[in-house]
Amino acid sequence: MLNVRVLYFATYREQAGIGCETINIEGDNDSVTLGGLVNMVCDIHPRILASPERIVGAVNEEYREHSHVLKEGDTVALIPPVSGGSQFK
Repeated sequence: MLNVRVLYFATYREQAGIGCETINIEGDNDSVTLGGLVNMVCDIHPRILASPERIVGAVNEEYREHSHVLKEGDTVALIPPVSGGSQFK
């Protein structure tokens, strides 16, 4: 079993209704990926409207691909896409 802390930012926080939680993941410690965690989060919180493959994740404050293997005690931040900028020059 693997314990991972998940932080929800911006719209994900609103849609999940929480800012953070610890998720316990069954399975081999060397086979749990960020993508697998994202899919699990979307199942746990069906109000998160983004499709899992579009959710950006950072593990221990570094952006990672969904193929990144998680370790015990990792902190994962789920961050909605950022767009735009200022209209003012």
